[in-house]
Amino acid sequence: MRKMNIIVLVVVAIQLLTTTLALGQGGNPPASTKESGATSGKGMTAVEQTAEGSGDPSRFTYPRLYCAPDGNSHFQSVTGELRKTNFAPPAAPIYIGGNVPVSNVFFGGFEAGWGAHDLETRLYHPAPAAQFLIVLEGVFSVTATDGETRRFRPGDVFRLEDTPPCKGHITVVGDKPGFLMFAR
Repeated sequence: MRKMNIIVLVVVAIQLLTTTLALGQGGNPPASTKESGATSGKGMTAVEQTAEGSGDPSRFTYPRLYCAPDGNSHFQSVTGELRKTNFAPPAAPIYIGGNVPVSNVFFGGFEAGWGAHDLETRLYHPAPAAQFLIVLEGVFSVTATDGETRRFRPGDVFRLEDTPPCKGHITVVGDKPGFLMFAR
């Protein structure tokens, strides 16, 4: 039942998140985002999922990994503005953003420790396409070429835009298998 609840949440999140697909395309940080600079001192930055903790349902913030003009990847927090909408009458209105189509949604399963060797050898890879990822199970650590690493847990949403010719990122799965939902 928990997996079903996460999948339902993910489907709604995809609708909300696709509203910002147009933001930041082209390799540069979009002007309407806020930069997150809080780190632990070890290159680790807490994942900002302010939709859960902000108390403001009209804004949703998620991490984005983008490619700078020099080919290096960097994290940034993106905040999407949502408007109150009669989404599914007669249910009460909810906050929804713009509507950008997603052509594919699929699932990926990863073995425990997947990517650890890549981290040891610093083998970066670009994302095959710009895409949202939603963690369904397990823990995923993503390292940008600038050295910043973020950890993502079940329910977390993030966007990868570090497509070729970007140098990319390294993903490492924790000590248990992990599952992602991809939306592109």
